[in-house]
Amino acid sequence: MSGLERSPLHDALKSAGAAFGEVDGWEMPKVFQNIKAEYLSGKGTVAAIDRSHFGRLKVTGLQRLDLLHRISTNDIKGLVAGQGTETVMCTEKGRIRDRLLVYADADHYLVVTSPNMAAPIKEIIEKVRFRDDVTIEDVTSKTAMISLLGPETGRLLEWVSRATVKDLKPHQWRRVPIEGVSVLVARLTGCVGGDGFNLIVDAAEGGTVWNEIFAQGGSYGLNPMGSEAYEMLRVEFGVAAQGREITEEFNPLEARLDAAVHWSKGCYTGQEVIARLDSRHKIQKLLVGLLIDQGGVPEPRSRIFAGKVEVGVVTSVVPSLEMRRIIALAYVRNEQSAPGTRVEIHSGGGVIGAEVAALPFRPTPSPHAH
Repeated sequence: MSGLERSPLHDALKSAGAAFGEVDGWEMPKVFQNIKAEYLSGKGTVAAIDRSHFGRLKVTGLQRLDLLHRISTNDIKGLVAGQGTETVMCTEKGRIRDRLLVYADADHYLVVTSPNMAAPIKEIIEKVRFRDDVTIEDVTSKTAMISLLGPETGRLLEWVSRATVKDLKPHQWRRVPIEGVSVLVARLTGCVGGDGFNLIVDAAEGGTVWNEIFAQGGSYGLNPMGSEAYEMLRVEFGVAAQGREITEEFNPLEARLDAAVHWSKGCYTGQEVIARLDSRHKIQKLLVGLLIDQGGVPEPRSRIFAGKVEVGVVTSVVPSLEMRRIIALAYVRNEQSAPGTRVEIHSGGGVIGAEVAALPFRPTPSPHAH
């Protein structure tokens, strides 16, 4: 797979049995030995996934908090070292450029972007920086990032690090030692698996941390996870992804990213448009789940109809192991967003029936499943 970027964890992943393929322009694990074990670990115990292809920007300078505060949707200015938040960088029209995680330290903050978004986000910040005392460094290649996902994650991390992490609130972080390596451990929220942590470490130490987690994590039901099992779980849990649900077609409220929007912080890029939408009655469409009728596999970007009226678009499609059927994420008009609503998907010259489902998906059989 020449021309694809490689994670600093590549050798450790290869030793763990990874079958590699292209993921967001990187050579990343698609699957390890057993996709079902990966999937079940993410839902029931704990799974480890390499997220080093997500972007990481280190931002320093006296005005760093003020700057990000005024160009994104959440309250950044109030963050102190050890705290973090999610925020959205929008266009002037209030559409989503990317969802960011911001971790504040004493002399800098670390911004985690979606895959392939570090350079565009850095460019946007540089453009609006003016004379502010702010420096942005892309540290994606200098660092590695592992996400641990699933209900046993906190217990596993505390065992491996001999440090307390379960008390961390969403997006709070602290440094803990794993096999003598200092690791930034940050709590996730609204993530695949229901609970999770990001682990960010110097690139050269990434393999050491990965291997130590697996050396000690077996009794917690730990498995490595590739992109295929992750995609299944991402759709089941209703987690939006860059280039699919997160695009400049949609705004943060349509994408159910309300937690990343601070309503009283004042002006930011796209704020006027989002403020006009702050009552849900003004949002024209919403991100929903779709239970696809048996036998149908719609293509992403397929159009959705209610009768003869076009009402939405399919964004992600996966097979669900637990529900034993095809499921999807889609944006549909408010009028069709209630769970149980029947819609038709026009895909590949055919018509596929589907039923709107609440997010995250729950494994309740539908009468149309048979």
